[in-house]
This record gives sequence, C-alpha cells and structure tokens, in this order.
Amino acid sequence: MAQARTSRTGPVGTFSALAVVLAAGTAMFALGAGLMSLALAHPHPTPTDGSVVARLVNPADQADIDALVDEVQQARVVMVGETHDRYDHHLNQLAVIRGLHERGVPVAIGMEYFQRPFQAHLDEFSAGRTTLAQLLERTEWSQRWRFDVRLYQDILAYAQRHGIPLVALNAATETVSAVSKGGIDALDPDRRADFPPRIELAEGAYRAQLDRMFALHGHMPEAHRERFLQVQYVWDQTMARTAGDYLTANPDRTLVLLAGSGHLLHDNAIPERLRRINPAEQAVLVTDTGVMPAGADPDYVFAARDLSVEDRAQMAELDLD
Repeated sequence: MAQARTSRTGPVGTFSALAVVLAAGTAMFALGAGLMSLALAHPHPTPTDGSVVARLVNPADQADIDALVDEVQQARVVMVGETHDRYDHHLNQLAVIRGLHERGVPVAIGMEYFQRPFQAHLDEFSAGRTTLAQLLERTEWSQRWRFDVRLYQDILAYAQRHGIPLVALNAATETVSAVSKGGIDALDPDRRADFPPRIELAEGAYRAQLDRMFALHGHMPEAHRERFLQVQYVWDQTMARTAGDYLTANPDRTLVLLAGSGHLLHDNAIPERLRRINPAEQAVLVTDTGVMPAGADPDYVFAARDLSVEDRAQMAELDLD
C-alpha cells in the first residue's frame, strides 16, 4: 500500500496540458494545450529497484475513494495532478477535496490556474463576497489561463459553498514573459527577489523530459534552451514557494495542491522544492492518461474515465453537502 512520504527517490514525471511553444528567433514561451500525451504510460508500474509502487484507485468505486482519502489525510500536502482539459481528472480532484473536508480536515486548495498577484480576488470569492463571473474577470482568466472554466467550476463552486480557502500558486504572466525574453537574472530587482540567489534548474529524469520537449521544436540556439528551462523553473519554484509559505503561515491547514502532473511527478519539480521551504509530509496523486516515462512513482493513480464536461451536469451543483 502506498504511503505519503516526506522524501521521494527516483525522480520521474509526466506532462499533462503543459505545452511550450518556441517561436524561432523570439524565445517566447506560451502556455497551451498541446503535448498532453506525455503522461502515465502504465497505471501501476512495477519497478525492480525497490522504489514505491503506486496504488491504482478506481474513481467509480466509493469504497476505493474512501480508502484513499483515509490514507492521504495523514499528509499535509496532497498533490493531485491533472491534464488540464480532462474532466475526469478534475472530478478526481474534487473527490479528494470533498473526502478530506467531510472528514473534518481543514483544507485549502492551491491552484496553478491563478497567479499570485490576484490572491485577494480568490479570498473574496472563497468568502462568498463575489461571484464566479467576477472572479474570472478580476483574475483575467480568459487571458492568463484560457481553459474552459466548466472543467474547474465544480471545484470552485464546492470551495465557495464550504468557505474553503483558495491559494493562487502561479507566477504572473509578466514574470514568465520577462524570463522567456532575457532570463531570470535580467528581471528587475523586485521580480528577481522572488527567487533564490542560486537558480537550480531541472535535473535527472525531469531535465531529460524537458530536453525531449525542447527537441520536438527542431534545432534552436542554446540560449533558447536555457531560457526554456528557466521558464519551467519559474513555474515550479513559484508554486513551491507559494505552497510552502501558505503551509508555514497556516499550520492547521492541509493543502490540496492542484497542478499539471508534469509539475508533480518529477521530484525536483515542485515536491523537492516545496520540502526545502516546508518539510510537510506529501502525497502525490495523478490520473492515468496512457503514457508514463519508465520509473515514474506517484503514490496513487486513478483509473481513467471517458467523461466530457459537455455531457454532464456540473457535479458540484448536485448533492454534495
């Protein structure tokens, strides 16, 4: 049985809806919906090196969900990865949030989809003082995230209904754009101060996976590759720091961290960076998508379901109380 861990070995990982588009000669990077297949080739890997084996979870079996939540409630950081446009992934995230909340665990929800400068708007929404439409407008959802909000509406509605705090995890688009153009050390002093003096880019299997992504775009100058890696670092480091700071400031809260699976399964993406800031016990959950690099070791893997947001009522509007 997989257990939540305070340290992880054998860094491996996946990519969900994270796509980086390199425009030749510009070194601009854009978040998109491509390269969604680079995740989870096998729902229950069987490594021979003694590493932890993921437990397969049937999301259609409430007993299986209950057993999962009973185990992960021991962790203070429950990371639930996703492919951004997969509705079943978001329903799995909601099942974890709901299960923890119903057990009396004081939870907060960290979200990759919102950027740090907009935290006050998430606070207003969680407190019930603004509507979903106002939240989306004030956080500039259609410019900064762009995915169909119906994929996320279940989680947002449930959080507001129960007063669950939401945490804006991600770096501002302006910071990412500046790094993509000139690198981290070219940031203005205020933005540069958001990152450690020493920049530690991806290593090991994570670095290899990023290199493969970069190679898909054909030959590019080495300077473009370096900034590509720095942009990924900015996303990972910012989300880890935001999560760590929240945990430190709110010792009574368990943080359910929602992000693309590629940010979670490589240990030196978010998990290790977060442990350096706050050594809270972690659990990593993802949903099967059919492709996983050899050696990947999430703690739990949900079986995939063929669900479409267009064909279903919004689950959070049903009987979830």
